[in-house]
Amino acid sequence: WRLLGCPKAVPVAGCFQPCSVRTAGNSVPLTAEHYGVRRGDFATVSELDLQEFHSIVGPRLVTDPSAVEPYNTDWLRNLRGQSSVVLKPKSTDEVSRILAHCNRRKIAVVPQGGNTGLVGGSNPVFDEVVLSLSLMNEVQSLDETAGVLVCQSGCVLETLDSALAERGLMMPLDLGAKGSCQIGGNVSTNAGGLRLLRYGSLHGNVLGVEAVLADGTIVDCLSTMRKDNTGYDLKQLFIGAEGTLGVVTKISILVPPRPKSVNVAFIGCSSFESVQKVYVTAKAMLGEILSAVEFMDSACMHLVEHHLRLQNPISSHPFYTLIETSGSHDHHDEEKLNGYLEHLLSEGEIEDGTVATDYTKVGSTDTSYGCTSSTSAILCR
Repeated sequence: WRLLGCPKAVPVAGCFQPCSVRTAGNSVPLTAEHYGVRRGDFATVSELDLQEFHSIVGPRLVTDPSAVEPYNTDWLRNLRGQSSVVLKPKSTDEVSRILAHCNRRKIAVVPQGGNTGLVGGSNPVFDEVVLSLSLMNEVQSLDETAGVLVCQSGCVLETLDSALAERGLMMPLDLGAKGSCQIGGNVSTNAGGLRLLRYGSLHGNVLGVEAVLADGTIVDCLSTMRKDNTGYDLKQLFIGAEGTLGVVTKISILVPPRPKSVNVAFIGCSSFESVQKVYVTAKAMLGEILSAVEFMDSACMHLVEHHLRLQNPISSHPFYTLIETSGSHDHHDEEKLNGYLEHLLSEGEIEDGTVATDYTKVGSTDTSYGCTSSTSAILCR
């Protein structure tokens, strides 16, 4: 959880319970006090350290308390650190120089991307220096023939995906926090996302990584070759390491073709066993066009309706399953999906459902299966 010796893990009680958003500041409890964590034997930042940091990043050294506060507080407003210094490098060399200095001085560091995590892993606990990668947001190259993107780790996921859309390509992962999360943080936490079923994990999609170790050493494993069997695959060590082995500064990643046909089905099930059969049947009957499967129970539906003010597009059921398909031919994909849903109905595995045939129609329902009344919206992520 921490680079250079801060606590490995901080428990977060009740982080999945409904909570109200609190304003940053003293209303958010200090993590160290709330959980009784003791500070390690690390140096505090001195005036000489600030001078060294300024020589590396210049005005991108942030010490104003009001500007530092958002970096101390987690997204849920449950945790708050005590850092007084935020550094915003723009290059791998700057990251290397910062970590080398902190290593010599034994100053604790916490790398931070989009700060969208729900467990406080990107926030300081004590007075660690926050290393924000938000300004390392340049795309280095895009090979449209091979489908490989090379970029800095501070690029926002949604920004990358939107840029790729203009070229008929897409990022292989999709997250609820895509508008804020950064690709370096995705790689460092091995984020799975909504379409792991179709495109696999980042261990398979990331072709190369550039990272900086705690002593400032730059590890260049930024290969763009997909079929690479030349010895040790060191990049895999940094995927999911959460900054404990080093700070990811650049990545090369596979970017698949963007689907031309997208369908979403939302169906109701009477039991968890039915949910399992829906999933197994989807893999068998939808095959190459199946891109996502998600499920929720009635308690989750109640929370969505109560807190997000979204309407359940079908009647009430113990369980709900969302099926997404993506392919290249509208008629073919719709025919396969309709055949799949009709099969489930005939087998009694589903009781109700509704379908949207593309993302422009996700806000309205095209076809209903077993509905007794019209529906005005399809529940989406």
